[in-house]
Amino acid sequence: MIYPTPAQLLRVSLPALLMAHFLVWPLIGLRSAHAGLIAAELVIIWFMALFIRRRRLAPENLLLLNAAPLGSLAIAAATAFFASLVIAEFDLLWGLGLAFFDLAPPLSLQRGLLEVQIARTPLEMILGFLALALFPGVCEELFFRGFVFTGLYAHRGPTTALLGSALLFALAHFNPWQLPALLLFGLFLGLLVYWTHSIYPAILAHFINNLLSFAGVNLRAYFGLELFTPFQPLPLPFTLAAVLLLIAGLLLLRRQPVVVELIDGQTDLSKPDAVRIEDQYSN
Repeated sequence: MIYPTPAQLLRVSLPALLMAHFLVWPLIGLRSAHAGLIAAELVIIWFMALFIRRRRLAPENLLLLNAAPLGSLAIAAATAFFASLVIAEFDLLWGLGLAFFDLAPPLSLQRGLLEVQIARTPLEMILGFLALALFPGVCEELFFRGFVFTGLYAHRGPTTALLGSALLFALAHFNPWQLPALLLFGLFLGLLVYWTHSIYPAILAHFINNLLSFAGVNLRAYFGLELFTPFQPLPLPFTLAAVLLLIAGLLLLRRQPVVVELIDGQTDLSKPDAVRIEDQYSN
């Protein structure tokens, strides 16, 4: 099995992310913010698919399209709920700290992030669901925790794969004010993939996180309820409980059986631009 090298990952990621954020999203977003977000997600998948097709790679292995037990998916979903609360709380406290030092994000950015999530009509509710929860959950996980994580894992091992994929994921949002929270979220998603050997728990967790944020903004806008996405710090006992339940969920997930093992890391360096991994299931 051949996996992309770190240099190849950068050559695919940089133009894909720059085009998605600075060309496709602004142009299409002028007509529809939700359509612009969906198009931007599809751009990074298009770049990835072109590379896979050109190199004749096996997407099932590269993107970790391995089955995951239902128990692992259920634990990942529950853990994602508590991770969303903890990371949202951390992001809120980080933002308050930045504001204290007069480093808060521009009001125009804050307003834009909120407005794109507010659904004013049933159609906007559907488009918001697709653009803010479904497409990011699927496309970004296939790219960052499939394509990027697996390539880094094959060449540099799990630590670099976890940190590298999380850092690229955080930087890809081009939002320095939320970089720490995005980095934590990327690490959480990477652990889901690393411990389950499958992309599906990460897709599910990413979808749940974004859906909770989308629902939380609209519940506050229309009903004054501050659920899922706190706009004020949570009471300390609630935060500690969420942290403990998050840790318990991760430890429980780590003990779950896996269906397919990750690549074994035995490399054949006869190819200058790729690593050949022996497939232990080929026989």
